Amino acid sequence: MNTETDEAVPSDATTTVAPSGKNHTHTFIFLHGREDFGSDLAHYFFDSKASDGRSLAEIYPSVRWVFPTAKLRYPAHRDFEFSKLSCAEALKGEEIISQWFDVWDLIAPEEKEDLMIPGLKESIGQILDIIKEEAQEIPLERIILGGISQGSQHIRTILQMPTDDTTEKDANIKSLEGTLSSLSLSAKHTSSLTKTPVFLAHSLDDETVPFTQGQGLKQTIEYLGYDVVWKDYKDGGHWIHPKQGVDDMVAFLEKVIAI
Repeated sequence: MNTETDEAVPSDATTTVAPSGKNHTHTFIFLHGREDFGSDLAHYFFDSKASDGRSLAEIYPSVRWVFPTAKLRYPAHRDFEFSKLSCAEALKGEEIISQWFDVWDLIAPEEKEDLMIPGLKESIGQILDIIKEEAQEIPLERIILGGISQGSQHIRTILQMPTDDTTEKDANIKSLEGTLSSLSLSAKHTSSLTKTPVFLAHSLDDETVPFTQGQGLKQTIEYLGYDVVWKDYKDGGHWIHPKQGVDDMVAFLEKVIAI
């Protein structure tokens, strides 16, 4: 598989997988989770197969796959934990991780949610820049945005952003296993985006992001006025469901966008 960035070690650059076919008709931007890298995600994303044994890249040969990487950030909660240790400064250097935004408590992300704001603003700008760049080559409605775990927080935040004169946000949305915080909700600000289709999926046995957070995300997106396709699975862990996940994604994509 051709990747424009193909290092043996994780890269902080955006990794792009070119279409396997001759034409480029759509772009799928997929955001990794906390402590991951786009370059790593690009290598194992296509290990997930449909029931016919094909990967998403094989099913959609005209799609360019884009895997951005979050900036390295120091978790504020770790700073609190280390504050009374004599070796705090030494340990601090070892605790810088890739994350789209900081979060105080992964189980209760609404706690001290003001910590999220700086990272969210910066990261959302990063993703919108990628969308704008892709939109120079293909129509905006052919750009699909997806994410897993913390990556899908971007999508939820974009859906909540004011949309006056910002048509670049009107991309198709595909989101997996999102986290939820109670950042200000305002349905009136999202009227120009509610035509955007949304797919959410979550496994009951997800030990990283509680299933209840996925349900909360679904309720939030529906509150904002979006039509949400929701899939839940008894098993599958913190990843695309091994038996049904890709099939469900394909069914959604074929319904809402012609690839």
